[in-house]
Amino acid sequence: MRRITLVAATRPNFIKIAPLYLCLKQQGWCEVRLLYVAQHPPGPMTTEIARSLGIPEFDDTIVLEGGGSPMRRLGIIADKVHDFITQAGPDQMPDLMPDLIVVPGDVDASLAATIAARRAGVPVAHLEAGLRSFDETMPEELNRMLIDSISDLHLPPSQAAMDNLVYGEGRAIKRTQLVGNIMIDTLMHIYRAEYRPAILDQLDLERFALCTFHRPSNVDSAQALEQLYGVLKNVARHHPLLFPVHPRTRANIEAFGLTEKFTGQDWLRLCDPIPYIDFIHLIARSEFVLTDSGGVQEEAAFLKRLCFTFRDNTERPQTIEAGSNHLISIHNYQSVITKALAAGRQIQDIPLWDGLTAERVAQCLRTFLEP
Repeated sequence: MRRITLVAATRPNFIKIAPLYLCLKQQGWCEVRLLYVAQHPPGPMTTEIARSLGIPEFDDTIVLEGGGSPMRRLGIIADKVHDFITQAGPDQMPDLMPDLIVVPGDVDASLAATIAARRAGVPVAHLEAGLRSFDETMPEELNRMLIDSISDLHLPPSQAAMDNLVYGEGRAIKRTQLVGNIMIDTLMHIYRAEYRPAILDQLDLERFALCTFHRPSNVDSAQALEQLYGVLKNVARHHPLLFPVHPRTRANIEAFGLTEKFTGQDWLRLCDPIPYIDFIHLIARSEFVLTDSGGVQEEAAFLKRLCFTFRDNTERPQTIEAGSNHLISIHNYQSVITKALAAGRQIQDIPLWDGLTAERVAQCLRTFLEP
């Protein structure tokens, strides 16, 4: 029986990996294991997201120790994943050596696992291959490009991503298969129109806009946070804002002495990170969404909500083409938001966002391993 290891390190990773993990388990033609690469020992948030998506426990866990620079962490992850692969390698227990590693997205752990697997002689499949913002100042963009450059099987979620790989970068078309957006599989599985998150009653909210920010360009300096605060204050004149605060963002708000400013406003309701099932339903019940997250852009598009992305670019252009997503900056956000809200929601369906991506990916993996 073929052996496949799926790698996950962050909440978005689990959202993308879960449907594939469950699909492969159900099909039974391979032995599938989930490797969790943890910056810290698994905590309640990690356990919650995994269990809510149908994963009762992790098959294997690699826990990183200490901090250090991003480059140092990248090296540590690669070293530990390589040790994990090769400890069951040909010289010791060949029956446990994985035949394929699957990495999702663009986080450092996915890049490190790709390098480690290839150095160990294990082929790699990249889930969400081909996404490009064409902004190489973003670490995620470099990660995406590097992962795709050495992966053996590319699994792009959209025709634009497919074109980037085949026509833009010359990837072999027989090793590049358009599969669709696997995150939508998870969203369709958990979404229920009647579900109402408890936090809305706790905060006495009915009409609200939802916001979430965590990217360094928006939260890693006092100037950026002051600027973000000004944007939120102007937007909230007609729509109170609910802001689940990412740990990185909260730490920076406190470090730069901005806690009183961000927490002392009736129009801005801060809360701790929210379970995924609640977050999805908050998007669905919101008037619109303000974000810098790639995944939230897609979730809002599927749920037919307007999304305003505080970035200069996006690696998910299909959300713009569908009429959901609008890029905004400090210079144009008021006019863009006003115009979009006046026009109303005219959001189109996006091809291959049908809840069947995991099945298509599973077939691609089987064809790759059993040609």
